[in-house]
Amino acid sequence: MDLKHFDISAGETGVDVTILDFDNNPTDMKIKVLSFHSKKGREIFLNMLKDGEVGKDRRSELLAKLTVGWEGLTEEDKEVKFSEKEALRIYDKYQIIASQVERFTENAKNFLKK
Repeated sequence: MDLKHFDISAGETGVDVTILDFDNNPTDMKIKVLSFHSKKGREIFLNMLKDGEVGKDRRSELLAKLTVGWEGLTEEDKEVKFSEKEALRIYDKYQIIASQVERFTENAKNFLKK
């Protein structure tokens, strides 16, 4: 098998996660994230380990650091501008979104170079 089938370098710059609604239908919300398996993703995780234990209570922080942008996020009919601070707030408040992003970032297949 050719090694190109293992190239997850798309995770170094980010890939869009389309957020699903409660009926598993795609929404217009797209969150661009780095792979947990990327060089930057591992660096973020290791730096968090140095700061203390990484556990469920820090999940939102890790996801916020892996998030590099988004589109289509509104709250009370107002566009939510991207920032790491806003990402942390969104992941803390909307756990269903955090769970989808977490599952996506952990799956290396999502970051295969096309």
